Amino acid sequence: MVVAMKIDQLSPETLTEAKNARRLFLMVAELHKLGYEGLRVAPFLSPSGCYWRCVFLPAAMTSPTHGARIARDDDYELLPRYSSADEDNYFGWRNMRPKTPIILARRFIVEFPKFAAQGHHPDPAYVGWFTRMLELTAPIGVVSAFGDMCSPDDRMITEFCEDGVIVRLPPVWGGR
Repeated sequence: MVVAMKIDQLSPETLTEAKNARRLFLMVAELHKLGYEGLRVAPFLSPSGCYWRCVFLPAAMTSPTHGARIARDDDYELLPRYSSADEDNYFGWRNMRPKTPIILARRFIVEFPKFAAQGHHPDPAYVGWFTRMLELTAPIGVVSAFGDMCSPDDRMITEFCEDGVIVRLPPVWGGR
C-alpha cells in the first residue's frame, strides 16, 4: 500500500495513524541527538497491508545487505516494536502523557537499556540518511522497507507523502 496524497485528503483516523507512526521516527531522531546514532528502524507493512509496523534495533542487528531489515528473523520477538494497531500506546506505554518525541526517547533509553547501549555509538552515514528521509517525507510521512504487495530493492516504500517522493535505501552497517 503506497499512499501518496495530500494531508487534507486523509480521513481523521488515517491522519492520526500517520502522526502516531511519524512520532516514532521523530523519537529516533531525538535518540540520535542524544548520542544513540547506532539505533535504527526496520519499518514494514503487515501482510494485509493495513498496518504499519516498525522494529527498533541496534545497527549491528540489521541485515548486512539492507540497512532497514533485521538480520535474523528470530530476533524479531526480542526487539522493541510498534504496530499502527497500537495507536499511541507506544511499547505498551498507555498512560504516558505527553508523548513528545524527546520524552519518548528518554523513556526508550530507560525501558530498553540493552538495546540503547548497543546503539550508543556514532553512525553518521545512517544519521544523515535518516535526517534526509525525515525531510523528504515531512510533515507526516513514513517509510517501509517491504510489504507483501510491494518490495522494491532500490528504495523504501513511502506512505503519507506527496507524489514522487523517493527515499533511497539506508546504508548498511559497516561496523561488524
